[in-house]
Amino acid sequence: MTSRFRRAGRTLGLLGPLRWLRLSGDRHPLHGYQQVSFLGWRFEEPDAEKLRIVEQAVRATPTREEWRIDTSRRNWLLVPTRLLGEGENSSASPGFDERVSMAVRDQDFCVRALLDLDAILDTLRGLVTPEEGPGDGPARRGGASSP
Repeated sequence: MTSRFRRAGRTLGLLGPLRWLRLSGDRHPLHGYQQVSFLGWRFEEPDAEKLRIVEQAVRATPTREEWRIDTSRRNWLLVPTRLLGEGENSSASPGFDERVSMAVRDQDFCVRALLDLDAILDTLRGLVTPEEGPGDGPARRGGASSP
């Protein structure tokens, strides 16, 4: 388990308990090349508010690649759009693994996507981490404001 995997789990876990998590993007353990970055997860209780916050983090983060969240299946997937196919289950299409295999040959893309994913996780953490205001108590940035 890498530090990036633990960080992704802790960050998403701020939104609610996770039932499953998969992270791709670190270096291949045997061959050393950069792998294609994407993040899949499943909340114990997924809901529209959690999705809204993750989508806000993706939109608010300056990235080198275009990213999308696929919620068409039980597990949600944050992925560079270059890896997605056509149709409703674009990440579940048989060509997904083939597109990942082809994309790994473009190491510049893999590095850009990894930097993007790290930045998106930083933004997400900033949106959901309580922060102390002067005399205000905890507040959530990006969430609903309190009266």
